[in-house]
Amino acid sequence: MTKQYNIGLLGASRIARKFASDAVSVKGAKLYAVAARTLESAQTFQKEFNMPYSYGSYEELVNDKNVDIIYISTPNSFHKDHALLCLNAGKAVICEKPLALNAKEADEMIQAARANKVFFMEAMWARHFPTYKKAEEWINQNKIGSVRVFEGDFGFKEENREDIRYNRELGGGALLDVGIYPISLASMVFSMQPETINARAVLTNQGVDETICMQFVYSNNQMAQINASINLNTPRNAYIIGDNGYIHLPHAWYGKDAYLYNGDGILVEHFVDSSQEIGYCFELEETIKCLESGETESARMSLTESFDIMKTLDKIREIIGVEYPSK
Repeated sequence: MTKQYNIGLLGASRIARKFASDAVSVKGAKLYAVAARTLESAQTFQKEFNMPYSYGSYEELVNDKNVDIIYISTPNSFHKDHALLCLNAGKAVICEKPLALNAKEADEMIQAARANKVFFMEAMWARHFPTYKKAEEWINQNKIGSVRVFEGDFGFKEENREDIRYNRELGGGALLDVGIYPISLASMVFSMQPETINARAVLTNQGVDETICMQFVYSNNQMAQINASINLNTPRNAYIIGDNGYIHLPHAWYGKDAYLYNGDGILVEHFVDSSQEIGYCFELEETIKCLESGETESARMSLTESFDIMKTLDKIREIIGVEYPSK
């Protein structure tokens, strides 16, 4: 029988609200406490989700002995410090993507998790979607033959130039905000990182990547084409193309459908995720499942893979000339 796990939210952000709205449906999970930069903000969040406790500092949340799992949703540039605070206190941690600003930071976080023998996972929510699991099943069943090409795009138009996504000091930009989604899916599909990377980007005057196009080539001549933007509305599709068919994931980064086509382009199967939640419930369910079985990381989103993806992101930033302050 699953025990009750008290969930603490480090950050009262927009995405934390989405996570919390899904968490209430997860068996064994209880929204227990939230911490924000100000007590007022935390109390507003607490009332919104009928949580028992709210804190005006992150340290108070971490020091609460009744908190079992902490979900971190602060800006990218704070992920490392906040994760280390939690991990060194022995708390299980789900940290929003990207895991860190760079591979060096990610490595430090992973080493702390392993040294403290506590659960740690990048909150790449899409990797736990039923549609992704179905696509993986089709691939493993050889329904599309050998996978040769991946295509994915994720873009939307952020009108507010004061938004965090346009803040270089906080790790903003299309690559880390939305490009990481198709990059992570490509990593799942090919089970490796690219051998060769080509990338071009449009940068703002502040050095933030607002649109980026990437081409990956893998060691066995598999390829990926990935586009991302915070200044363009794109179709937001993913295609996994094999030599005997292809898989289409429309609105792949939050969608409920997966389509399987044969080599003649004829639809042969349509899978629908019938869940009513947004999708954050699945990463929390994965966390609880791992804790129940004594695992300190997830096989679906392993720390090794998150670290490898972070190294790929570092290479892309080097190519397009994006740097973060003091990093």
